[in-house]
Amino acid sequence: MANGEVGLANREAQPRRKIAILTSHAFLRGYRKASIHFIASRWAEQGHEVHFLTIGHSWLTLLKDRRRFRALSQDQANRFQIIATNLSAGAYLPPLHAFSSGNRFLNAVNSILFRLYGSYFPPFARRVITDADLILVESGSPLAFFAKAKRLNPKARILYFCRDLLRTIGAAPALQDIQAREIARFDAVCVPSERLGAMLPPGGRVRVIPQGIDASLFDREQPSPYPPGSRNAISIGNMLFDQASVAAMAAAAPDVNFHVFGAAWTGWARPNITIYGERDFESIIPYLQHADFGIAPYRLTADEVYLAESSLKLAQYSYCGLPILLPDLVPFTRPNGIAYRLEGEVAWREKIDAALTMRRSVAFRDGIMTWDEVAQQTLAAAYETH
Repeated sequence: MANGEVGLANREAQPRRKIAILTSHAFLRGYRKASIHFIASRWAEQGHEVHFLTIGHSWLTLLKDRRRFRALSQDQANRFQIIATNLSAGAYLPPLHAFSSGNRFLNAVNSILFRLYGSYFPPFARRVITDADLILVESGSPLAFFAKAKRLNPKARILYFCRDLLRTIGAAPALQDIQAREIARFDAVCVPSERLGAMLPPGGRVRVIPQGIDASLFDREQPSPYPPGSRNAISIGNMLFDQASVAAMAAAAPDVNFHVFGAAWTGWARPNITIYGERDFESIIPYLQHADFGIAPYRLTADEVYLAESSLKLAQYSYCGLPILLPDLVPFTRPNGIAYRLEGEVAWREKIDAALTMRRSVAFRDGIMTWDEVAQQTLAAAYETH
């Protein structure tokens, strides 16, 4: 039996699950995709009924991100919108919501605020939670809803989909307390990095499942968006973005065009730097396919190394066969990595020339899983017997 037939047979043998996802991400066209989007889509394609519930937003979002609030309000405000077969997305948008803050006075009352916020699901969300076979709770604000979801549906499997160390992303102490108190009550804790798993509070049933690649998108050859004969570097994502390093690269290589997607840029940018802001993921793929090299400009500390270890962009760059410039603090073991000093690098031109002359290779992608495989392993983790 061919591999494709084996996969189809395995898929048909799986029971059809009703899955509710609690996440701070929004499923909207024109916004970046995180791992949770890819997994939700693959579960739906595998025949499961998936409801993607966005929390952590309210009318307060108008003050921070007017565009996102309007997009959520248009079709998903306190109701579900059909995104694809078996996949619906909706947003809980109350007048106010609890949120993490760097203000210590606000954090002092956050335990009460998050308890109140997480104690209620509106009817459209309550129906989905009550009916679910599996409830996925993503790290961050969704943790506030764990106890309520557990009470509404004690028979459901509950999976903690942990992508971040809470203190790294500035999560409120109240959320960190919930994680420490409740982590042992999850049926599984899925992390993309062994380092992250080791840094979590004790008691969780940790499963390490790496990030994946949307192979069908990357394998579809698309025309180059770059001018013929030009040299181009690409940076995607905004996590721990190190603007100073990218600016130094651009200054050292005025003959190279630097394309920055997702990250904000403060102040003046050199003529060879183009800032694109947040873009639909599919529209970025031609830039990835035809770049000369990728940049992973993380400004990180030793405690944040796990973010780079589980980096989605590193997998995407490698799948496209790109050389990668990245800080020497990152434990990257693939042969396409070119490390630079996070502090005091002086050989920027030398590093860039090494990236420009490195031959692209399909070997750079060895061992990278597809999102279909990641989704199947994640679901299996939730249903492992204890």
